[in-house]
Amino acid sequence: MSSNLHSLAKWLPTTLSDHEDVFLSCRMLKKECLVLIKRIGKISLTVSDIERNNDTDLPVEDMGSICSSMEDIVDKFDNCFQSLKSSNTASSCMYKMVRMFKRTLWKTKLQLCYILQEFINDIACLFIFYGDYLMRITLRLSVSYNSLLSLTSKYHLSKNINSVCNNTCPHLLFPLRKFSVTRLLQILAANRAEYCCHKLIDCLLDTYKMHDNSEEENSSDNSSFEIYIALTKHLSPPLVDSGISKPDLEQNSVNLDDSIGSFVNLEGLISSEQANVLNILNLTQQVAPAMLGKEGVRKNKNGEYKLSGKIIEKVLEYYEHILWAEVGNYLEHVILWWACSPLSARSPRSSQHLREWINHFVPTADIPLVILSALTSLADALGVHVTSTLWDYCFRKALVASKITGHPETGQLFCNVLQELVSLCNLCEVTPNWTLGAPLDELPLVEQIPVLHRLDHSIHTTRLWTINECRKIANNWNVEAFFAISHTDVVNCLAQLSNLRLTDHTVEIEKGGLAVHVEVCTLMRAKLVSEVNENIHKLKESPSECLSCLASICKITNLANLKMIYPDKPFWKRNGVDVPTMASSYVAKYLEKTLTPVLKAIDNDIICNMILTLICESWLDHIYNNKIKFSQWGACQLLCDFAYVTLWIQQCPYISDQMRKRLLRNEVLRRCEGVGRLLLRCPGEKLKMTDKKSKNNAASENNDEEEDAKHQQMPAEMYVPNQEQWLELRAMKSQKYPY
Repeated sequence: MSSNLHSLAKWLPTTLSDHEDVFLSCRMLKKECLVLIKRIGKISLTVSDIERNNDTDLPVEDMGSICSSMEDIVDKFDNCFQSLKSSNTASSCMYKMVRMFKRTLWKTKLQLCYILQEFINDIACLFIFYGDYLMRITLRLSVSYNSLLSLTSKYHLSKNINSVCNNTCPHLLFPLRKFSVTRLLQILAANRAEYCCHKLIDCLLDTYKMHDNSEEENSSDNSSFEIYIALTKHLSPPLVDSGISKPDLEQNSVNLDDSIGSFVNLEGLISSEQANVLNILNLTQQVAPAMLGKEGVRKNKNGEYKLSGKIIEKVLEYYEHILWAEVGNYLEHVILWWACSPLSARSPRSSQHLREWINHFVPTADIPLVILSALTSLADALGVHVTSTLWDYCFRKALVASKITGHPETGQLFCNVLQELVSLCNLCEVTPNWTLGAPLDELPLVEQIPVLHRLDHSIHTTRLWTINECRKIANNWNVEAFFAISHTDVVNCLAQLSNLRLTDHTVEIEKGGLAVHVEVCTLMRAKLVSEVNENIHKLKESPSECLSCLASICKITNLANLKMIYPDKPFWKRNGVDVPTMASSYVAKYLEKTLTPVLKAIDNDIICNMILTLICESWLDHIYNNKIKFSQWGACQLLCDFAYVTLWIQQCPYISDQMRKRLLRNEVLRRCEGVGRLLLRCPGEKLKMTDKKSKNNAASENNDEEEDAKHQQMPAEMYVPNQEQWLELRAMKSQKYPY
C-alpha cells in the first residue's frame, strides 16, 4: 500500500506539495468550526430552557469563550482565503484543489453564520436580565458575524459557488444580513413587546381604578371592567428573572425588572424602554463603534468619542415605533386569547364594553403618541372581534329559534341582532375627535363594511322569516301569534333600525382626491348602505304582505268552515207559518272561529273591518257559488242570520266602544242585509230610496252618530252589486205561499 502511495506522489505536481501547509490549515479550520458549531448548539439549547424554566443558569463564561474563539476563527478564515487566493493556479490540478477547499470553507462558514445568527437572535434581549456583560458578548459576536459575511464579497466567493448549499433546510433559503444597531433593536422590540403589553394593561387598569374612584361609582359583578380586572389577574406573565445567577459585571446594567416594578403612568413605561436603548447605544460605542456608522460617533474637543444627538433621537424614535407597533399586535392576542381566562371565552359584550371605555378614554386622557396607536389598534381589533362573535352568537340563537314554528322569542332575538348591529354601525360613524361629519380618511371604514354586510343580511333574513312564519301561523289561524310577529316584532325591529345613523358621503366621493384604499372602501360602503336602505324599505312593507297572505287564507278558511257548518239546500227551501226571529246556530260558530281570535289579538279597526268584510263576503260567495235557493221563510231566516252579526258585535266583550262603532259602520253588513231583503222582494217591486223610519231615528240621535244616520238613510239593497243575479236565487213560487 505504501509503495502505491509512493508511486502516486511522483505523479503529483510539485505545486501541491508546496501548498500542503495551506491545505492542512483549511482542514484544521473546518474541524475547529464544526466543534464551535456544536458548542454554540449546546448553549442555544440552554438558552431555550431558560425561556421555559427560569431556574436554569446561563453559561456566561462559556459564551465568553465562544466569543473569543469566534474572533480567532474569523482571522483564520481571512488567512486561509488569502492563502488560497495567492496560490498558483496555473495547473488544472492546482486550480481544482483550490476550488475544492474554497467551496469547503465557504460551506463551513455558511453553517457557522446561520447558527451564529440564530444564537445572537436568542441572546440579544437577555442583557436586560443578565447585565451589560452579555450585551458586550452580543456585540462582539455581531462584529465577528459581520466580518464573516464580508469575506464573501472580499474574496468573491459567491460568484463561483452556489448561494445555497442545502435546499432541504428552510432557514438556508433566507439570505444572511449583517447585524446593525437597528436590527438589534428589532430583536429587542420583538422580545419586549409582550412584557410592555402586560405593563400597558396594568397602567390602563390603574387609570380605570382612579377614574372609577373619582366618580365614586359602585362596582358590580356584571361591570365590564370588573370582568376585565378579573381576567388580567390571571394573565400569563412575561419572562422575568427568578433567582438566576448573574456575573459580577452585571452591576453596571440597567435592570428593568427593578426600575419598572410599579409604574405610575404611561410615561414611565416609555422612559424605561428608552433606558434600554440608550444602554445599547453606549455599549455599542465602546465595543463596536463601526456598527453606528461614521456619523453615529464623533470626537469631542478632548478627543473622546461620543454619540451624536441626532443619531440618538432617530434611534429612539425608530425603536418606539417598532416596539409599540408590536405591542399593538400583542394586545389583541393577550387580552382575547393568551390569558388563562381569555376575554374571547366571555360574552362578546365584555369586549364591547372594553372597547367603548378605550374609545372614551383615548380622547380625554393625555396619552403619548407612541402608545396612542397601540390603543387605537386594540380598539379596532376588539371591534372586529365583537362584530364577528357578537353577530355569530345572536344570529345563531335567532336561527335556531326560527326553526321552531310559533316560538315566542324568535322575533325578539332578531330584534336583538339588529340592535347590536345598529349600535356597532353607529360607533363606526364617530371618531375620538369627531362626533358628526368626520372625514372619510378618519372613519373606520374597514371595520364598518363587515358590520353593514351583516346588517344587510340580518334585515333580509328577518323579513323572510316574518313572511314565512306568518304564512305558517296563519294556516292554523293562530292570529295572536300572527300579529305578534307581523306588527309587534316588525315594529320593534324597525324601531331599532330607525336609530341607524349613516352619513351620506356622496359629495365627498364626487369631489375626489381620496386615497385609493379610502375610495374603494367608501364606494363599497355606499353600495352596502343603499342595499341596507332597500331592505329596510322592504321590511316596512312586510306587514302589508303578511296581511295579504292572512286575507287569502282567511277567505279559504271561511269557505271551508261554511262547507262544514252551513245548512243544506233543502233547509232554505222550507216553508213555515211563523216568521223566524232567532238566528241559526251556525252563525255564532262561524263568528267564534274566525272573528273572535282577531278581536282578541289586535285593536286595529282597519284589520278587524277587513276580517269582518272577508267573513261576510265569504258567506255571500258560499251562497251564490252553491246556487242555494231561498223560500220566503228561508229568506227571512237568512235575514235574521245576517242581523245576528250586528247583534253579536254589539254584545262582544273583547272590543272597545270605538272599535264597536267602526265595525258597525262596515258596509258589508248593509250588503248582507240587502241580499236578504232582495230575496224577499216581489218581482218588479220598486225600491224606496229613503226610509221615513230611518229618518226619524236619525233625527233623534246625537251629533256623534250623524255618520251612522247617514249610513242608514240609503236602502240596504243599494249596497248589493248585481242585484239581478241574487234575485235568481229565489225559490219557485208556491201556491200556498206566493211571493
